[in-house]
Amino acid sequence: MEEGYHSINTVRVRKEDESENSSPPDLDRIANRRAIILSRCCALLCVFLAVVDWVVLAEVIQKLQEPDEKGESYNKPMFLCFCIRTTYMIAFLPYVIWKFTPIGGEGRSDPEPFSSLYMFTRACILNVLGYISGYTWYMSLPITSVSANTAIYMCACAAVFLISIPVLREKITVIKVMSLLICCTGIVLVSLFSAPDQADIKPNTTFTDNLVDVHPDAVEEGKNRGSVLGYILVLISMFMYASYEVFYGYLLQTDQDKHPAMTSLKLVGYLGVTTPVLFGLTLPIWHFTGWETLMLPPADKMTLFFASIILDAVFNIFLLLAIALSNPTLASVGQSLALPGSMVADLIIHHFLMPWPALVGAGCVFCGFCGFVYEELRHNNNSRPSTVEDSTAEDRRALLDSTSEDNPPPYAESSLDDENSNVA
Repeated sequence: MEEGYHSINTVRVRKEDESENSSPPDLDRIANRRAIILSRCCALLCVFLAVVDWVVLAEVIQKLQEPDEKGESYNKPMFLCFCIRTTYMIAFLPYVIWKFTPIGGEGRSDPEPFSSLYMFTRACILNVLGYISGYTWYMSLPITSVSANTAIYMCACAAVFLISIPVLREKITVIKVMSLLICCTGIVLVSLFSAPDQADIKPNTTFTDNLVDVHPDAVEEGKNRGSVLGYILVLISMFMYASYEVFYGYLLQTDQDKHPAMTSLKLVGYLGVTTPVLFGLTLPIWHFTGWETLMLPPADKMTLFFASIILDAVFNIFLLLAIALSNPTLASVGQSLALPGSMVADLIIHHFLMPWPALVGAGCVFCGFCGFVYEELRHNNNSRPSTVEDSTAEDRRALLDSTSEDNPPPYAESSLDDENSNVA
């Protein structure tokens, strides 16, 4: 790629029709830019749907994990991860509808860029990264501060950007770096100044006290190291999740895929298929060793249980579609919009207004996201000149020198006229 990784679509469109009978360069450039902008708009739509899904999912999980009459809550990270990732198989449904029904149109007959074996093996690699990320995150929740956990995990967009530089050759620009810094600053503000979880933070203790030791009672019992393990787990989860997003985009890179969204859905479906294959034995092992008792939630919470599984799977499907249609960094930065989205939900559902520092943080997250989107579109818009007016005299002269009389450029006559008029 010439100017770094921007999207699978960018690579595909630029190389799609390279032949002797290809259309004039100017028309190709215009078509390429339109295709890139369209893919970005579809990616932003997927990000928006993923954020809405995340906000609803947060409310459902909160209800699911509320203690019952006996004071017991449903905390089964291994079982939840297994059920959620197995549910990814629902991504096969829209793919099958597109591939084997008239809805797919003529495009369904196009050859697919990857074999089933390629999809299966790559899904196994991605599943290991994603499963470890989900399991360690669930394990970190009870032994970390909710605010600090959220701040660390949501800053995965910075890790995605850093990993994308060597892996996907992500182009580094001042606006991108500043947008990420503003976004991460907003994440920290929202996380630290939102309402603390009373189960984690006691009254009359500062944030620093709770950061060092989430559970003050544990100090008297000599268990004050539990929070250190929790923050190590959430850091592992964040890094694994960032790697998962970047390598998902890396594995889908090809210049022969005319339908990246459908290819992405197929790969997500394979993630669901490989989950029982890779982790099917973990459930009985965890059960019989006593690490985690295998059981369903109470009958009154079964609806919430299945709703959370479906919502989580749909969230990841939208997020991975956004990666396929744009790039991992843009999708990850967009995911941080879930924080201001959750604040809106708190205001509407719970009639709770966050303090002003959290509101400022939400504004920073939104501004950082907008800045990153602007830079993506601006860079793609300025990557190559699309008209004669946009190109310089040196560009046109170099193109004329590199062509023959039998194959002149489309604007050779106009270029010569311009040069002659300038000389006169």
